[in-house]
Amino acid sequence: MTERVLNILKRQGKNISCIFTGKLIETLSEDQLTHILDQIKEIGSIRKSIAIFDHQLKPEAYGTYIKQGISPVIVPSDEDIHMALEGMDVVLTQQTDILCLGVVDEVLLPMISSARESTEILLIAPTKQTIENSLIYADYLILAEDLLK
Repeated sequence: MTERVLNILKRQGKNISCIFTGKLIETLSEDQLTHILDQIKEIGSIRKSIAIFDHQLKPEAYGTYIKQGISPVIVPSDEDIHMALEGMDVVLTQQTDILCLGVVDEVLLPMISSARESTEILLIAPTKQTIENSLIYADYLILAEDLLK
């Protein structure tokens, strides 16, 4: 088989659902976001990708996320609670092999440990120190600080 066919077969093996916190997404440039999404696509096929914000977005930011394939979701408050609910919904009701979480702190640690029982976890964070206790549950890790080098 050609390399292209092997790459397609490899990607089709894992279904990935991505949930990002707005706090993380807003710190990334468009190039950094593209690089992160490319790394995720090397692991599998992105089936769902959302970013949860607790405030309105500027039209150009909204357009940037849509262009990247990320659906912005605006919630009135407590974006962490909405991320946890969305994450468990994805794990329990959808055919997801990998739950990808873009986080800035460890507030979702209980949800991550629960989700780990039935799916693999991909964590995206600014630094290792910000999610140190969550690392034992991560099968994959992407750090924003590595993109700045």
